[in-house]
Amino acid sequence: MSKYVLILLFMSLFACKRKWTEKDRRDFYSGCLSSATKNKDIREPKSYCNCLLLKIVANYPNANDAKYIKYDSTARQLSRDCLRQQ
Repeated sequence: MSKYVLILLFMSLFACKRKWTEKDRRDFYSGCLSSATKNKDIREPKSYCNCLLLKIVANYPNANDAKYIKYDSTARQLSRDCLRQQ
């Protein structure tokens, strides 16, 4: 019985992973751009958001993890990296 529970748990972990779709990318970019245009520290919002999107997708291949990004120190570091690249 426990063998079946482990298999079911393992399968559910992989079933929750979802790659980034174009809609996910557009939504992230537009949300970023909306915030970035209000931030005076960001000189080039489009460039900044393109950079951040590429870094976020590379570091968080599971799109379901996007809801946790704002709490993750790695995401804050990626943001600082993109600010330095301006």
